[in-house]
Amino acid sequence: MNTFFPFLLLLLALNVRGQSVQNRNWVYSNVVYNASTNKKVSITNSLPKGGGIVHHKAKEYNYFIFWTKIRNESPFPVELKIQFSPSISFGSKDSYAKVVFTKSTMTSSNVPAFDYGLTNIPALLANESNQLKDLTNRILPQNEYLFYIPIFIHKTKWPVRAAFVLSDKKLFYKITAGTDTVMVPCGGIKFLSGL
Repeated sequence: MNTFFPFLLLLLALNVRGQSVQNRNWVYSNVVYNASTNKKVSITNSLPKGGGIVHHKAKEYNYFIFWTKIRNESPFPVELKIQFSPSISFGSKDSYAKVVFTKSTMTSSNVPAFDYGLTNIPALLANESNQLKDLTNRILPQNEYLFYIPIFIHKTKWPVRAAFVLSDKKLFYKITAGTDTVMVPCGGIKFLSGL
């Protein structure tokens, strides 16, 4: 009986700790951008989740799954356009990243899942038919758009974080791997009326 009680306490503590991780919102940043009084969008960027190693063309990549939510807070539709170059350098010839858009749909119900519910990740890097070359979406007033951002990094450092940053309607993707940081111009957000 003496060993049963501490074991029960340990089990309860692990259960409570596991629940707190499951109920976590996994948000890294949430920023509201105001172009004017009527032109406002919020961008929510996630923390990385899941992860692992994949091999592609005889090179090893660590992968990190992120999601981003863009909410149109204005009375006008906004147009989102994002496109990345095939390879993003961290300033060293050895370390670089690939951002790949997937055809899979991210939903808020996927947030608690491993890899945010994204599956078959090695095939995403290896097979271009699983990829989108760019992301274009019209977001209606008071609506939001949620999408995956899988990042593959060759020779990475830890921790890895990533976030979209909006500056004068231009989008940049800030990727940090350890002490290395790169700001990648990757598109923009345009208000379709009331310019």
